[in-house]
Amino acid sequence: MRTLKILGFLLTYPEEAHQNILEEAGLLLRQEKILSDKSIDVLEKMMKIFQKEDLIDLQDEYVSLFDRTPSLSLHLFEHIHGDSRERGQALVDLSNVYAKGGLFISVEETPDYLPLFLEYVSTLPLSEVNENLSSIVNITVAIGERLKNRESSYAYVFEAISEIAASKASPKAIEEALSQATGEAYDFDQLDKEWEEQFAFDNSLPLNGQTDGCPRAEEMLARMKITPEEERS
Repeated sequence: MRTLKILGFLLTYPEEAHQNILEEAGLLLRQEKILSDKSIDVLEKMMKIFQKEDLIDLQDEYVSLFDRTPSLSLHLFEHIHGDSRERGQALVDLSNVYAKGGLFISVEETPDYLPLFLEYVSTLPLSEVNENLSSIVNITVAIGERLKNRESSYAYVFEAISEIAASKASPKAIEEALSQATGEAYDFDQLDKEWEEQFAFDNSLPLNGQTDGCPRAEEMLARMKITPEEERS
């Protein structure tokens, strides 16, 4: 599914390549028709902004949002486990799932980095994509709402991710998440303090009958399988 690959690409650190292929990316979104016309319209609006802005400014904005604001982190398990021991095990499990699917991380990111997760999920049948995006929908919606508070066009990407999920986010979970962190910019003292604390996002819709909070990575992705035919697509 190219749509998810494009959404993941839009969430990576801006380089010259982003500005060079955005027009083509918009055409691919139209061709695949996974997203609604409304979602594609706003994503194309975002892409046009990216094409006009200076690359240095785009990079500064990205770092300010995703690297310096913990509640906007693109590392999924940070919103669930913080820096606890449980996160380390979940990362190992997720890395093993990628490896079993014949995919190996070639960038300096942890397995729970959202663009990597979207890259993996993009190889799956649509029904499994929908279900597994549902397992992180509370996180993606909360980040999207925080980005709206920052008046960032990156919010459009998270709205698109949530649209593909089979289930909607829990209003109660989102309200609680936003009460803990609105996504506002931190000064350095706040940033240091925040990283010392651990997130407690009682996140997602359970998979495989699990009911105790966030699914472990292996359980969350247990139904994901790549056939040789899918891998070539």
